[in-house]
Amino acid sequence: MNKKPLVSCIVIFFNAGEKFFIEAIESVFAQTYDNWELLLVDDGSTDGSSVIALQYAEKYLEKVRYLQHEHHQNRGMSATRNLGIRNAKGEYIAFLDADDVWLPQKLEQQLAIMESNPQAKVVFGSTQFWYSWTGNPKDSKRDRIRELGIPSNGLFHPPKLLVLLLQKKKLIHLLLVAY
Repeated sequence: MNKKPLVSCIVIFFNAGEKFFIEAIESVFAQTYDNWELLLVDDGSTDGSSVIALQYAEKYLEKVRYLQHEHHQNRGMSATRNLGIRNAKGEYIAFLDADDVWLPQKLEQQLAIMESNPQAKVVFGSTQFWYSWTGNPKDSKRDRIRELGIPSNGLFHPPKLLVLLLQKKKLIHLLLVAY
């Protein structure tokens, strides 16, 4: 029996586009932390995204599940994310957008933080904006890591983090949430 906590990785998608969607999915498979499930949650896609998701779910029955709204409806991001959450089996939930990728140690590093700080409910971090994927030299100058403008490596008790974020007028990606 695996004693490591299960992480439910939820990727919602709507007409995600083949290249980016596959890269996002593969970045989950590339994780150094291996006790995860991947929920690919379809928000009524009309392109080839549904086929890609179904292929992964069929190929990796033990790790990947395909979910969709009744009648393949488009219900929006919140309803689609909630569908994933309702079907998650993990102790932790991690969200990944269908056009983003995770670095290989993302889950391992964030789980270590969560496990060593049981009072923490959320782990977050900076986002790297990567434009140089286009191969255009001008785009490589646009690559950057968005600084959050708040202290890192700290534990914030409610509502301190929200107040800090509102003061800085910054948005963050919630990367790992315990429930």
